This record gives sequence, C-alpha cells and structure tokens, in this order.
Amino acid sequence: MTVSAPPRRIVLARHGRPDLPAEARQPICGREIGRWYRSYDASGIVAGVDAPAALREAARAAGCVVASDTRRAIESAARLIAADTIRVEASLREVGFPESLDSSLRLSPNLWVLIARAAQMLDRDDDEGGRAAVRARAAAVADRLAQLAADHRSVVAIGHGWFNRFVARELRRQGWHGPRFVRSGYWSSVTYERAAGAIVVA
Repeated sequence: MTVSAPPRRIVLARHGRPDLPAEARQPICGREIGRWYRSYDASGIVAGVDAPAALREAARAAGCVVASDTRRAIESAARLIAADTIRVEASLREVGFPESLDSSLRLSPNLWVLIARAAQMLDRDDDEGGRAAVRARAAAVADRLAQLAADHRSVVAIGHGWFNRFVARELRRQGWHGPRFVRSGYWSSVTYERAAGAIVVA
C-alpha cells in the first residue's frame, strides 16, 4: 500500500529581544552605526521572557534545531530545547552593517538601521552586505535547511529578522510553500512545507 509521507517542514524564527545596554538605545549619528552594531551584536536576550507557545511546540516536535552563531540566537534556541542539542550554523548570521554612514545627524538607532538596510539593497556589489552576496548566502542556507529537513523531517532555524527574509525568498523559489511576507518581530516565526513524496507500507 502506498501512503503520503508527512511533509517536510522548515520553521524560520527570529531571536528574542536583545538585552541592550542603556547607551545602545540612545540616539546616534550615522558615523556611529558600526560601533552601535558591535554592541548590539554582542548582546544576549532579556531574561524572563518565554518564546511563544507555538514556537516552543515547533521546537519540541522538530527533528533538528539550528541557530546562528550569535549570542542572542544561541540563547534564544536554549529557551526552546536543551543547549547541548542545538546545532550552531554560522551561515545563519544576520547581514552586517556598514562601519559608518557619512552623517552627523543624530537619530534613533532603529531609524539608522532602516537607512542602512535601504542603502545595502541599492548596493549590488559582492561585499558582505551587498545584495548579490546576501542572496548567494541565503541560497546556500536554504539548501542546507532543505537537507536538514530531508534528514530530520522538520527543522527550526533561529536566525535574524533581515536575513530570514532572504532565506524565505530562496525557499519559496525552491518550491517550499509558505508566507511571502516574513514577520520581523522578536520571536516571530514562519513555516515552510514541502511534500516528501509517497512511501510504501508492506
């Protein structure tokens, strides 16, 4: 008898809210964006805030949980499963920031993040933050997650808000079914599925 196998599943999730030092929440000028991002990148996540129940359940049911090699992603994954079972994948890292934006105007870090991301999307060069390089890395990550889903049936990947959008785009391009729009809030997640084919039951 032939029956349909359960679909393979990939859950892309963003890490929990970073525990930023007070100075990292103050207005900065464009020339300080690199320094600000290094402080952000070194942060863990705030204590005492659980991941959403749906994400905790997805992690418990997953055959594999992977995380970016940043502190905030690893700590987030450890809120979901035992720390010694997390697979760390450096390729899931967030898209980096320029060292400096040539402006002395002081704005909130969140506004400078939006400006920096817009500038990166206009840059087609092959540096780390350029559009071509980011899409190439996202394609490789999508391939890696697809292989993990094939091996384990389901995988939860704890990554980052901006880069997850590129990975999601590549998964859809490869035939995975899931949302076109990827939410970017802390602990947000989206699920992509693909039919695993049929299995023969004796």
